[in-house]
Amino acid sequence: MGCFGPRSIVWTLWGINLLLSSVYLAISLVTFHNVQLGVKFLSDFPNRAAFKQSLLASCILGFLIVLFWVIFSFFVLVGRFFAALPLSYGVMLGTCCHTGFFSLLAGLVLQTHDELAAQFRKLGHWSAADYQTYTSTYAFNYILCGSYLLLTLVLIFTAGALTKKEERSNSYIAKTPSTAGAPPSVASGMVANIENNHGFGANWTNAYRGGNV
Repeated sequence: MGCFGPRSIVWTLWGINLLLSSVYLAISLVTFHNVQLGVKFLSDFPNRAAFKQSLLASCILGFLIVLFWVIFSFFVLVGRFFAALPLSYGVMLGTCCHTGFFSLLAGLVLQTHDELAAQFRKLGHWSAADYQTYTSTYAFNYILCGSYLLLTLVLIFTAGALTKKEERSNSYIAKTPSTAGAPPSVASGMVANIENNHGFGANWTNAYRGGNV
């Protein structure tokens, strides 16, 4: 397909997405740990459980969904599923779009609680690095959203070229049956000779028939 074929474009964007996802996977785990520590100081804070669950869910579910897509898409791209199983390409396309929108949702949840994270920093529960990691987490959520949606569009436009079925071998072509008839058997030949000679012994020599009478 050349250096800039559909497969090369998909692999290039997938590699860029992998680098962004790797950074996000690392900082989301750090943010998950920091949120657990920060929420412990909200003993008298109203709706403490709701804030804790929403923040932790945004971090860990975003981590799991992005990790799943990276692993699944890698096996689809490396394997021969493009030619053998177009369904795998379709599943990868659908999960790519889904991961992008979920990253957007996780980023919105984290950004909504940015004021709470700033209070953790102000009260000394978090360091400046912890707060920067928190803001970087939802920033990468937005970046990943754009990256996944862009990759979704590329997968849509390259679907025809990457899922094209391979041509079958000529050995799979059904052979037409031979029209030549089977050779007549010995018995049928004898019957035909008897019928052509009008009866049994009609073609015997005079010696076998007792000579001329």
